[in-house]
Amino acid sequence: MAINRVLAPTLLSYRSRDRAGAPADTPEPAVGRNQERRGGVVAVRARCSASDWFGGKQDMAFTTTRRSALMLLMSPGLAFRYGGPAGASARNAIVSPSSGDLAEDSVWAHRGWWDPVFELPNVAIHTSVLPNGKVLFWGRRGQPTGSMHEPECTPYIWNPNTGELTATPQPKRADGTTVNLFCSGHAFLPDGRLLVAGGHVTDGDGLDQACVYDCRTNTWTALPVMNERRWYPTATALPDGTVLVSAGSYKRNGRVVINDVPQIWDGHRWTATTRFTGLPPYSRMHVAPSGQVFMSGSDAGPSVTYDPWKVIYIGRGNAAEVIDLRANPPARREIASMYFPRRQHNATVLADGSVLVTGGTRGSGFNDLSPGKPVHVAELWDPVTKEWKELAGEDVDRCYQGTAVLLPDATVLSAGSGEFVVGGRPNDPRDSHRNGQIFRPPYLFHGPRPEIVSAPAEVAYGETFSLQISGPDVGKVTWIRLPSVTHALDQSQRINVLEFRRGNGGVTIAAPQRPEICPPGHYMLFVLSKAGVPSVARIMRIDWPAAHPRPQGRFKLDGRGRWC
Repeated sequence: MAINRVLAPTLLSYRSRDRAGAPADTPEPAVGRNQERRGGVVAVRARCSASDWFGGKQDMAFTTTRRSALMLLMSPGLAFRYGGPAGASARNAIVSPSSGDLAEDSVWAHRGWWDPVFELPNVAIHTSVLPNGKVLFWGRRGQPTGSMHEPECTPYIWNPNTGELTATPQPKRADGTTVNLFCSGHAFLPDGRLLVAGGHVTDGDGLDQACVYDCRTNTWTALPVMNERRWYPTATALPDGTVLVSAGSYKRNGRVVINDVPQIWDGHRWTATTRFTGLPPYSRMHVAPSGQVFMSGSDAGPSVTYDPWKVIYIGRGNAAEVIDLRANPPARREIASMYFPRRQHNATVLADGSVLVTGGTRGSGFNDLSPGKPVHVAELWDPVTKEWKELAGEDVDRCYQGTAVLLPDATVLSAGSGEFVVGGRPNDPRDSHRNGQIFRPPYLFHGPRPEIVSAPAEVAYGETFSLQISGPDVGKVTWIRLPSVTHALDQSQRINVLEFRRGNGGVTIAAPQRPEICPPGHYMLFVLSKAGVPSVARIMRIDWPAAHPRPQGRFKLDGRGRWC
């Protein structure tokens, strides 16, 4: 009865090619994992999952037979999972949802599709997309039974195209001492290296270390130490190519103290700015086109710069608000609420400029994981209509310390969650998730994708450049900074919609005019068809022209948080 109750509002049907009337010479399909031959046809064992109205998951096992292609037509939140072993590759699906047949189906075009869950070697609490298109991630501890306060960590590189996983060297101080980068802040430098500041000693007590990761050489390099330790700091890429590191905590005589002197890394040294009291841990910082840095909120919820002058802040509960940075002071306006109240959720700007919200818990506590509280159904916010839309539900609780990043193929990796301390003890191991899942947004099922055949690797501010394009006509061009996420915070997340002109076999594009609307560094360039289907991105770098090098130390923080 419980399953019938959950599935009552959901239409489940299937269609397959005429099994009984197939031509006699039709070859029998191969029998693979979770299949067996029954009376001349192949039986497939799988599971059907439906999200209930409160964001939970219910599973129903079933067996069906097929002669050839089988498709399940599913309504919101209902997902077909191939019954492979736990941790199977996303390529195990019986029918790829990216095939031409499924691309024409209205269900996926409205709700999107979650690939099967796949295993990772640790909990992806810190996740960044690198300039080479691979994903760097690390967690709190190496082994599920290890100490929650290990003095080391082992980051990994995941290749989204092949699934290959490779450990990086362990980050160390200049004297060779290992460090744990859990609860650090991070942002990309203009040359593509990832700056990581702070880290973990115990909860509330951070590190004064800083280091950079270079994906070209797979190396970590220690930097000079900061002015004090930082746990939960925010790192923000600034228009002059420097990085602002603010807030974060440390312990003094057993008491947690906030480091209220922000610092700027200019590529060579740390420079302290004006003391700035009251900044919360993991402050949500945004660089405005005016040259100011704005804090939209605390770690209660994610925020996204979805327009150079506008931020959406999605806090606790189901409330959301848009902040207009043109106003003085910035003006906040409540917009339509999400369908599900959440906290510990992630917000990811997608290739078309819409904002995807995943994970979180609807419980009233800090991280309520009791049955029915974690929210699995994703939601999509349209920046034009300011309305929300329910999407398909993922399979795993992604709450506190979960991450979500946009990948170059315009899908989203949702991973991590867990590895926290409850009453001085580690959380229930069942609530730590060493795995990930790929979401294919609805726009991937609206028709064929354009393809970027050729593109420059680097452009300068204000430069006009050309792309060679194949496939459908281009209707939009977007430019999204490489993601770097932890604790529901992408510390420099932003998007630019670029002006373009169609030409013979390609488009001519105008690069962003100035760094205040697009800090220097690497971005994913997407071209979208007139139907809104994105290409696979080209990762490109933007910087000042070689003849006019970037001004160092151009920006400093005054007492009102303004850059001048």
